Amino acid sequence: MPKIVQAILLTTVSAIIPLLGSETTLCPPGCGPGRWSTAAIDLSLAKMKAPYESRDIKVDSPDGHKSLRVVKDHWWVEVAGRKIFRPAKAAEILYPAEAAWAPDSRSLFITQSAGYSTGYHVDVYRISDSTVVQIQLSSIVARAFDRRHRCFDGQVSNDPNTAGFKWLDGADRLVVVAEAPPVGVCKDANYFGGYEVSLTSRKILQRFSPQQLHDQWDAELGERLRDNLTLLSLDAKRKEP
Repeated sequence: MPKIVQAILLTTVSAIIPLLGSETTLCPPGCGPGRWSTAAIDLSLAKMKAPYESRDIKVDSPDGHKSLRVVKDHWWVEVAGRKIFRPAKAAEILYPAEAAWAPDSRSLFITQSAGYSTGYHVDVYRISDSTVVQIQLSSIVARAFDRRHRCFDGQVSNDPNTAGFKWLDGADRLVVVAEAPPVGVCKDANYFGGYEVSLTSRKILQRFSPQQLHDQWDAELGERLRDNLTLLSLDAKRKEP
């Protein structure tokens, strides 16, 4: 092959590779289901713990007017292609992480952690045409879960994991799951339960045992919850949180 042709080919390939690495991936279909809830989108193509340089993901809302964008280790919301305000403290997003739009496209939840066993929390956001408003639900659920399933060995404690699970009634109600992490200080390790929470009142409306979650929303149980279910006794499966 003539050297001039080789040079042209090398130049062309060099120009194409960066473009391929920076392409935005539309999810779905590009991403898999969440590890907590299959109703959520897993926010990674490589399933890497640390952010990676090529992560560029777009998750459109059901009405097609809004998009969640995740680029490297940051996220924002776009409305009609225009980036709108996001809470500065919540702008970073690591991995594992997953997200789901509400059916009416007015709200969004993001579950994320810096590790695989502990530290998961869910953040909920109400989206308008110009603002992103954070709604605190994770702490409400964590406090309720801790009353019966606190991880504490007399010296060391560990917060429960919380994750978004299932939107109900458009965007006003969300089922959030809480889990006793699989670590030594948790006597109820791997136990989980569900809480139906109102975004308007910030109150828990209903609680679900692991078995009730399975019976009502089997298709939405992610691999994390399915694995936990196999480790629980019959009594633990039936116990409401």
